[in-house]
Amino acid sequence: MKISKRELFTNPNYNKISSIPISNQILFWLGYFAFNTFRWGSFYDDYAYSFKSNVIEFPFHIFLSYFFIFYLLPKLFNGKVVEFFTLIFISLGLTLILKFQITYYFTSGDVLPEYAGITSSIDFQYATNVILGEVYVVAFVTAIKLALDWIKQKEFLSETNEMLLENELKYLRSQIQPHFFFNTLNNLYSLTIDKSDKAPNLILKLSDLMKYFLYETGKEFQILENEISLDAQVVDFEPIVMALDPNVVIDISSTTINSNRFFLLDGHHRWKFAKNKNCINKLKCILVNFSDIKIKSYAFSLNVTKDHFYNILNQSGFTKSKNQKLCLYFDDEEFSNLSYQNINELYEFKKTLQDKKIIIPILQESKQSNQSVTFTPIDPSDLITLEGLLPPKSTWITPRL
Repeated sequence: MKISKRELFTNPNYNKISSIPISNQILFWLGYFAFNTFRWGSFYDDYAYSFKSNVIEFPFHIFLSYFFIFYLLPKLFNGKVVEFFTLIFISLGLTLILKFQITYYFTSGDVLPEYAGITSSIDFQYATNVILGEVYVVAFVTAIKLALDWIKQKEFLSETNEMLLENELKYLRSQIQPHFFFNTLNNLYSLTIDKSDKAPNLILKLSDLMKYFLYETGKEFQILENEISLDAQVVDFEPIVMALDPNVVIDISSTTINSNRFFLLDGHHRWKFAKNKNCINKLKCILVNFSDIKIKSYAFSLNVTKDHFYNILNQSGFTKSKNQKLCLYFDDEEFSNLSYQNINELYEFKKTLQDKKIIIPILQESKQSNQSVTFTPIDPSDLITLEGLLPPKSTWITPRL
């Protein structure tokens, strides 16, 4: 699998010269020029020669540095290794020739006066001196650029993650509240048809809950006392929905049920709450036949770049495959991890992707496309192999209330 980018280049401002203010760049080069002039001037005790040689050298330093950072280095990270090294050799060769010609013209024949003898042609000593000097400057400037952009990238990712978390929280609130509200109205409708005495009490509770959703949940922090005051008693919960063992079938004439195996279809949070309170036996329950179960797995949209997602799949042992039993689908391709033995392992991986905000459920089928991420759907028969009571998350199992 070919990965065409690295995370360092996901910041849209990375390859822009303006990612570091132009004024700062000018000050850097002026400071570097002054330092180099003073250093070599004091070393050779000839400041005029040092100034003149730096005036000749620095345009080459600046051009090669920018050419390497903004043109050659991205090619290396995009996997174009041969082109990268070819262009380096060509640019260094041209620099060597041009620098020799200009220096020869301004120095009347001796291009390396700091060495013994007269150097009037491109020999090994001159070529080594020029190339190593350019490599040193380019490496130094590139290290500074990468360090500064790494810091900016960390800040960029931190701000992006905070924004994603905030948007996700708002999105979840917008989805959960209407879902809960309409479910409660349906239950209230059923109670009013039956003229149940529970209807008035349910209306009051619904009023309190809607007041809480509208005026309290927008706050950054919630007072724990408010949360506790809204906890209903287990005996007041709506029934959970459980399916029987496939070998047990009930009909309207059934009065007793003999089964050692049940599957929880609806009411996971109610079940966990009652379990923590050690009062599962107080939960009301609706039983359905196993043959009536239908399972739908959600599709997901990517919350990262395609290249980043491919990298995650690669690191997690997923490779392109065909006609495998346990797999995920994306961009008209199938990917599978051959070490996975059952559907639970695949859905654990899916849960990990969700927990890390790498994928986000698509709740409307009309928004699905070949760019959506989907997984091998769970079959009701897969529930039989579960070690625990609860089926994997991110599925929609019916019948429900």
